[in-house]
Amino acid sequence: MADPLRFHRQFVSDLRYATEWYDSVSAELGNRFRLQVDARFDNIATSPDSFAIAFDDIRFARIHRFPYIIIFKRLNNYIHVLGLFHGTSDPAKWQRRSNE
Repeated sequence: MADPLRFHRQFVSDLRYATEWYDSVSAELGNRFRLQVDARFDNIATSPDSFAIAFDDIRFARIHRFPYIIIFKRLNNYIHVLGLFHGTSDPAKWQRRSNE
C-alpha cells in the first residue's frame, strides 16, 4: 500500500522553478520533466525504503534523465517530501529543510 505524500511548504516553488526553466527550453521537455517527477512520486509512495539514504533518515530519489533529486523522509504514517533540488545544489540547503 502506498504511503501518502506531504510536501514541504517550499516544494511548490522548487517545482515551479524547475518546470518553468524546462518549459522555456521547450514545452515538450517541460512535459517530460513533469512526467518523470510524477513517476518518481509513485515510486517513493510505494517503495520509500528502496531509495538511498543521504544522511540520517533522509533519502533521495533521482529524476530519470534530469539532473534533479527529490529529498524526502519517511515518518510514522506518511512521507514528507522536503524538496526538489538540482543535483549540484549545496546539500546544506536541503539539510536545513529537514529540521523545519
